[in-house]
Amino acid sequence: MTVARDSYLFTLDVPREYPEPQPGQFVQVTTLAELVLRRPFSVAGFRDGRHLELLVEVRGKGTRGFAEAEYGSTVDILGPLGNAFTPPAEAESAVLVAGGIGVAGLRYLAEKLLVEAHRTLALVGDRTRDALLDHLFPEPAGGGRYRVMTATDDGTAGFHGAVTSLLEDQIGRLEGNARIYACGPRAMVREVARIASASGLPCEVLMEEIMACGVGACRGCVIETEGGYRTACKDGPVFDAADLVLAEADDDGP
Repeated sequence: MTVARDSYLFTLDVPREYPEPQPGQFVQVTTLAELVLRRPFSVAGFRDGRHLELLVEVRGKGTRGFAEAEYGSTVDILGPLGNAFTPPAEAESAVLVAGGIGVAGLRYLAEKLLVEAHRTLALVGDRTRDALLDHLFPEPAGGGRYRVMTATDDGTAGFHGAVTSLLEDQIGRLEGNARIYACGPRAMVREVARIASASGLPCEVLMEEIMACGVGACRGCVIETEGGYRTACKDGPVFDAADLVLAEADDDGP
């Protein structure tokens, strides 16, 4: 299903014995037979124990081959892999910050939090209205415990500015303690980590990295942390923001 320009939501039927993934985990998918390396995708949803949902943005040959696969095609997947987000404490609000395709890494978490009636604020940002993926988050169910707000760089929808500016605008309005979860471009993640640190709030980020093996063997997806280099696939992809070393030179787009 097309959800935005060059972005697609796929539903894969998996065997009933397939392990239930947790929010934050990912799978490795063989997208084209001629490509040796699998492609990693965050678990964007899991329904009825049989339907695995993946949100895919076309960025190259592998993702385009997946996007153009015929309905009913068979794909080979490895997973669920990696660690998961730490659930918020009962007294904590959950603040989800998604930039661009980072919605993929937080959508499943949002669904879980809504089912649990947990106090949640989801902030979704992108360059312009046509690129926004906020509609992929579950609809608010009333009662005000779950809200979705948007931000666009050009002001065509929601808050006019970066989603991190929206986070700063909203963070002081939260009631009680909060825990932040983020996924998106490196520059956004770095700014979210700074805001969380300045506010004294715990923050976990899902790092989007190019992965080859998915199990830590090739060490092609290393992340610099205060404790040394870690692999995004095996030690992550979820990291405590306070442990990450995020250099401006590593920024990967808006």
